[in-house]
Amino acid sequence: MTPPPADEGNELRVLVYRGGTAARLGHNHVLRAANLRVDWPAAGPVLRFRLDALAIDPPALRARLGDAFASAVDDEARAGTRANLLKALDAAAHPEVVVRTLQQVGEGGRRAVEAEITLHGVTRRQWFVSAVEGRRARGEVVIRQSDFGIQPFTVLGGLLAVQDALIVQFELLQP
Repeated sequence: MTPPPADEGNELRVLVYRGGTAARLGHNHVLRAANLRVDWPAAGPVLRFRLDALAIDPPALRARLGDAFASAVDDEARAGTRANLLKALDAAAHPEVVVRTLQQVGEGGRRAVEAEITLHGVTRRQWFVSAVEGRRARGEVVIRQSDFGIQPFTVLGGLLAVQDALIVQFELLQP
């Protein structure tokens, strides 16, 4: 069954930063959740996306993110990143990421949100701040791969690595 197309106006991005003693030789990554599905129950949005549908380092998105993402990433490098990512996340066994809003505190333009994030077969609760303007919500949350049982990617004994902390950015439009 083919998932429904992403709701227009909804986007989720993951910023992945290089690490290791030779980090300057690598580059940062941005992942965009393609076919992001958003439902709107009373508690707040529930987001779902498949790991194998992530867009890896889209050039236009890299350009919008500024200097930290300015380096060019060719198709071969994107394919290698995809293969390493899907292996590290065991995407065959855990293909979907789900973010479920549990509660919201506050009113108006700023809200504290508690969400339940399921990734890599592990579910964790996380608090973050969301800016709300009318029907639009924007926010960022920092998650650590190790909190979900994921070993951050590393090669050559840690010479090149991916940092444990990831920044997840979202923009949602309520229908």
